[in-house]
Amino acid sequence: MASRPISRALSLAVAAALSITIITLIPGTGAAEPDLSIEEVQQRVDALYEEAEAATERGHTIALYVDAAQQRLARLRADIAEQERVFEALREVLAHAASDMYATGGIDPSMQMMLSSDPDDFLLQAQSLDQVLRSQDADLRRAEIAQLALAQARIRADQELVRLRDLQAKVQKERDAANDKLAEAQEMLSRLKRAERERLAELQAQRAADAAAASREAAPPPAPTPSVSSSGSGRGSTAASYAAAQAGKAYVFGAAGPDAFDCSGLTMTAWATAGVSLPHASSGQYAATTRVDSGSLIPGDLVFFYNDLHHVGMYIGGGMFVHAANPTDGVVIEPLSSSYWQSVYMGAGRV
Repeated sequence: MASRPISRALSLAVAAALSITIITLIPGTGAAEPDLSIEEVQQRVDALYEEAEAATERGHTIALYVDAAQQRLARLRADIAEQERVFEALREVLAHAASDMYATGGIDPSMQMMLSSDPDDFLLQAQSLDQVLRSQDADLRRAEIAQLALAQARIRADQELVRLRDLQAKVQKERDAANDKLAEAQEMLSRLKRAERERLAELQAQRAADAAAASREAAPPPAPTPSVSSSGSGRGSTAASYAAAQAGKAYVFGAAGPDAFDCSGLTMTAWATAGVSLPHASSGQYAATTRVDSGSLIPGDLVFFYNDLHHVGMYIGGGMFVHAANPTDGVVIEPLSSSYWQSVYMGAGRV
């Protein structure tokens, strides 16, 4: 898979200066791979981080379904409790009716009425008995329906519980995959010798300097103008200002501030400061926003990358966007027009 460029704008002179070669092992294979430069090590680490991010965002997306399944299960359990209450009440009515019939010795009710010496009393008993019989018949039908509804609710709850556990297992699988990629990257870095680590540190410092230079060139998010036809433009500026202010903070998988973020955690928290709730998942944010043309971007618009939409950033104006890039670069501001980001750009969304 394609990985992000070493510095997005790293000069050839710096690349040449850092192109010392090392001997390292391919993690998990034990096989030696010669002539691997520090640059290539960083590229491999970036690729592993990319795979870890993709797995993390898939986990975030599945977690949204977990939340929905938990809510459905809670409603089903509440429905079961109500169905149990109704069924128990009807069963109590039927139990009383059965007890009354037993107490009368099971004598046919019509015979009891015929023994009455008072015609008015006979008519009253006949009317009352008809109502009781009809009531008992209705109660019996209601009890049968309630019992069926209860059984169906329990089946639905059992099915929902199976789905929930399956989703939870999938979330854990993606988290394990992300952790495996992170461990693989850390193992590769740990194999470097002291001089190689120093060279890698220089490379990463250059990356940070490039990112800082890009940030300085970025104009602050402009205030909305009357020509901007978006009801969310004011809130967008608030969200963009918050996101841009996080530049330089760390990237941590699953984090949503205040000291560290992953990509969707940054955009979610930024929009939360503007009073808008977004899911902690890049694909979920894509689904929650309205598509907007790249030529019409305003501060606060979300920009999405890669075919599976596993990376998201926020446009802040002046052709720049801010995003939690990866554990090496952290939160950075970069030109959206760079050849790399344009090559993986999948669209933008407006809240």
